[in-house]
Amino acid sequence: MADIDRADLATVIQDEYSNALLESAVSASAVLQRFRRVDLGTKTTNLPVLATLPEADFVSESASAPGGVKPTAQVTWGNKQIVAEEIAVIVPIHENVIADAVATSPLDEITRQGGAAIGRKLDAAILFGVDKPVSWTSDDLLSSATGAGHVFEVGTGEDDLVGAIFQAAGAVDTAGWDPDVALVPKGLRYRLANLRDGDNRPIFLPSLSSSPGAVDSIAGLDAGYVTGRVWDRSEAEAFVVDSSRLVVGVRQDITVKFLDQATVGSINLAERDMVALRFKARYGYVLGDVLNEEDDTPESPVSVVTPAGS
Repeated sequence: MADIDRADLATVIQDEYSNALLESAVSASAVLQRFRRVDLGTKTTNLPVLATLPEADFVSESASAPGGVKPTAQVTWGNKQIVAEEIAVIVPIHENVIADAVATSPLDEITRQGGAAIGRKLDAAILFGVDKPVSWTSDDLLSSATGAGHVFEVGTGEDDLVGAIFQAAGAVDTAGWDPDVALVPKGLRYRLANLRDGDNRPIFLPSLSSSPGAVDSIAGLDAGYVTGRVWDRSEAEAFVVDSSRLVVGVRQDITVKFLDQATVGSINLAERDMVALRFKARYGYVLGDVLNEEDDTPESPVSVVTPAGS
């Protein structure tokens, strides 16, 4: 078999692998699956979001009583800055491995794994704050829920796992948001499979359709499954979120570049007859919350269910 060189791959690799990259990243990332994505024209973009919510009141028909005066309230807009930061990985492989592979394509598999690695890294930063860039000024989901007091520990009776999920959804609703997504580790669906609510309805409802966009339901919420390599079981059992309040900015979706002359770490690719695929993407993140007009406390659109004894 002829040697692999840049002329063979460099001109086609981006087009050939772009779909596989995006599919792998999305399948590995609950955030990319379940939340709104916006294209960013620059590294830094300002998004106006509500900072305070108005409150109305009843007014009497009196011409003299204080109750006859229409109340005033503020609606203010705050600036949420979304900054695109790079996530990247380089995967080297020996040319002989590629040449000798018969049953599968190593480059195809590396492409899938490279895309998935970027998706997992994005989830870990947004959900748990793992290596979250300083420029992402919004709290990660765990910190946001904790700061707002939307924390529900799994207990017994009405506070069991199902009860805690319902309570978490109720807290998001009470804060003024619309709880519609439950982010959970994939294994949670097996723990919920045979459970029923007070009306004997299943808590977990798998989708009956295999069409794109079909989702499972957990306690009436759309399920977003997070891989166990990302999920921190010591910190959370589930997140309940208003999906309209979380935005992922996309400055540059995942790209792949073929390398055969570079030095990667301590590996000189040319000297060792190796090639490498470099994957990178640039994403930003913002969580839209508001302030309660009465006491200036944050109204988080997120709740967290924590494990027993946490």
